[in-house]
Amino acid sequence: HGTKGGSSVKTLCHPDGTPKVTGGTTSAGATQAVAVSSGTTLLDGTSEAAVTLKMAKAFKNELLARGYDVVMIRESDDVQLDNIARTVIANNVASAHIALHWDSTTADKGAFYMGVPDVESYKSMEPVASNWKKHEALGKALINGLSSNGTKIFSKGRMPMDLTQTSYSTIPSIDIELGDKTSNHGQDELKKLSKGVADGIDSYFGR
Repeated sequence: HGTKGGSSVKTLCHPDGTPKVTGGTTSAGATQAVAVSSGTTLLDGTSEAAVTLKMAKAFKNELLARGYDVVMIRESDDVQLDNIARTVIANNVASAHIALHWDSTTADKGAFYMGVPDVESYKSMEPVASNWKKHEALGKALINGLSSNGTKIFSKGRMPMDLTQTSYSTIPSIDIELGDKTSNHGQDELKKLSKGVADGIDSYFGR
């Protein structure tokens, strides 16, 4: 989110041009997806783009305090980078790529990550084939960190989705939904979420 006009531009869903295998913002069978979706709007009128930016800054501070280096994809409201560009930046300079989101539902259902679908044609496509197990391990670690800090977890903490980000990632990469339209997103809650996700990072990297 945070890219004006991003929803009017299309990019390939998968690097080999094959169609999407799950639904979502872009339906199954599509070969192109919006470059950057505008995101949802929380019930109090706050845009998802604004909430994720606040969360990213809080998360950055938590990681810096733990001795990590942090590369932010954006630190302002409008950054003209599509989802492929964001992923390529992370591939080139980072050890892991985490995209923060709030879901469009209104059930306050809790946190979950977007996991790699169990579809052989997708899992055998590069760079997914060489990295999907790393994505899954990172996702599980983040959910465990959040759960240990008292964050509500949706179902088993996972929803299958062949996102553009995952399709192009060559490093451990996860899209994590930290709540939905009805979830608390006050500063104290963002600090708690930041600690949970950072604990998951520590666990993944064995720190």
